[in-house]
Amino acid sequence: MAQDNLTAGNSPALDGEGGTAAVRLSSRVEEALGAVATAVRNTTFYGVQHAVAVGCLKEATGLLNALLERRPTLEINVQIDQFVFDNLPLPDYMGTLVPLAEELLAREIGRITFIAGVEQRELAVLAEVLITDPRALDLQGGANGALTINQVTHIALEPRRPDRVDDNQREALAIYEDAVDTVRRAMNAVERGHNIDTQAVRAIVEEMLGSLLYDSTGLVSLAAIKSYDEYLYEHSVNVCIVAMVFGCTLGLNEKQMMELGMAGILHDIGKVFVPLDIVRKPGPLTEEEWMVMHTHPLVGAKVLATTPGVPDLATVVAFEHHIKHDRTGYPKVARPRPLNFYSHICTIVDCYDSLTTVRPYRAPVRPEQAVGWMLYSGQSQFEPRLLQRFAALLRLYPVGAIVKLDSGDWAVVSGGSEKDPSRAVVRLLADSAGAMARGFKRIDLSARDPHGGYSRSIVDCLQPLSRVAEIASVLAR
Repeated sequence: MAQDNLTAGNSPALDGEGGTAAVRLSSRVEEALGAVATAVRNTTFYGVQHAVAVGCLKEATGLLNALLERRPTLEINVQIDQFVFDNLPLPDYMGTLVPLAEELLAREIGRITFIAGVEQRELAVLAEVLITDPRALDLQGGANGALTINQVTHIALEPRRPDRVDDNQREALAIYEDAVDTVRRAMNAVERGHNIDTQAVRAIVEEMLGSLLYDSTGLVSLAAIKSYDEYLYEHSVNVCIVAMVFGCTLGLNEKQMMELGMAGILHDIGKVFVPLDIVRKPGPLTEEEWMVMHTHPLVGAKVLATTPGVPDLATVVAFEHHIKHDRTGYPKVARPRPLNFYSHICTIVDCYDSLTTVRPYRAPVRPEQAVGWMLYSGQSQFEPRLLQRFAALLRLYPVGAIVKLDSGDWAVVSGGSEKDPSRAVVRLLADSAGAMARGFKRIDLSARDPHGGYSRSIVDCLQPLSRVAEIASVLAR
């Protein structure tokens, strides 16, 4: 292609040839962005490891890096029906850019910047981000959080309406800090034998709910940042936030989400009576220490039951959130009865936040790894339908789900990989032509190809939780 005679930092709109170079450049940017759009579309159809998607990603990487040889960055603004580069709207000759702009705007992204040295792997991560449910991205701290988790350094995403979003981020930080302080004051009051200021607790939960309903990105991204020293207080706030977001995806109305938020923020109030050296112990607890830890649900429920203004549901959740669906948890009850719906939600979210919190004695666990462990190794501890809804936010599929692989084969999920909790183990049912497989070959989807990518991935799910899936799961064991 012809050279554009541009130097880093110069604006093509001021080119001396009456904008000819600018038009040429915008055409090349449109070509590169179109290749990215095509890669995203094919990732949706086939999965990021499929040869078709890989070929598009390779092409897009080459086109972008050719442009980045002459300038350090390419900043492209996203509008409702077009992209704008250097104040010029990009043409959409191939008809691929509008769908890409829609996916970016659906995730509140107003600008995408490509930085010199962009890698094919990073474009693959971007493609996966743009086919992930925005609510699942919330659990990873938004689209930028997902890029950070996957160590993407040559692609930057900026939120839509930057001035307003910056204000929202500052407001979200203030709300989050107020919430942590409110929990701290509530626990200190209980420790001293005083009543909780339930009006203050309700007010901060209402404020968090209002922020989440307006724009969930700010508070959820803060909930993904964990402080070990402030864990006891932040954990209660995080459970409140994620539980309300999850409740929203389940169809709860605002009143119900408020009740759930109150239960979430107060669920661990009983831990003020557990010695701090046990709560913060940098290692596994002894049997005696576990006996002390096991007292906090009952003690917390007693405190809440005698505190004016605390909803009955919060007392129930404080008591039940460690009993577990299979009743292997604590406290033990003489006459087991069905657990409360909100207790099931808080059990899932409580475990999720605990697993994704950094501990001195173990490496941090990524959100999808945490949910993968819950889904495949600890599934009996959680209400199965709710766990599967929670896992669906991160594109993880339950045991028994019939899935399509990027190879075109059909398989049934039979468990999780020991090598990577976020990846399933499946057994083949049929090939891409529909011919039944023999022997139900076992495939660990954590296996890598020679290039470091996954050898096979799930691209679609059919009839989860159906009778067909149940029978297939039994046959494949």
